[in-house]
Amino acid sequence: MKTAKKLSFCLLLTIAPLIYSCKHDESEFAMRDDQFIDSVYPEMRYQQQLNLELQKIPNRKDINSLGYKRATDSEAYFKELAANANIQEQPPLQQEHIQKLNLLRNQDSVRLADLKILLIDSDQKIIGYHVKATGSTGLENADLRVWAEKKLHYWTTDLNELQLLK
Repeated sequence: MKTAKKLSFCLLLTIAPLIYSCKHDESEFAMRDDQFIDSVYPEMRYQQQLNLELQKIPNRKDINSLGYKRATDSEAYFKELAANANIQEQPPLQQEHIQKLNLLRNQDSVRLADLKILLIDSDQKIIGYHVKATGSTGLENADLRVWAEKKLHYWTTDLNELQLLK
């Protein structure tokens, strides 16, 4: 009988941390309005630079067109975000983004595969920001929250398009 109780107790000690680790902290998915803006703006500035590199890929009119489309879309995104968040100016590029761009540009020629990896990573980050912004503990600004939710479809479509590039 004592062995069964000890075994049960050991099992409980083994399973309890696993169950507890599955419980999420609600703040994990929370995002304040200023956090959303401070996260999305620099990532979008970085994407503008990556889109310029897409436009320069030699002998790939399809890729160049995608770069122009993404650049036009990002300009529209900035204008809409600024209107919804009442923002006057865009922040400078972050040092991390400058370093990635320098590494990319210091090659003999920008390789599409390297550029694609950076763009996919950036799109995934922006999607993550939008998911947090529209979650149950997301943005307080209702207009910004609705706008961010509408943009999720655009970003997932954009990501899928990038993933299919060859």
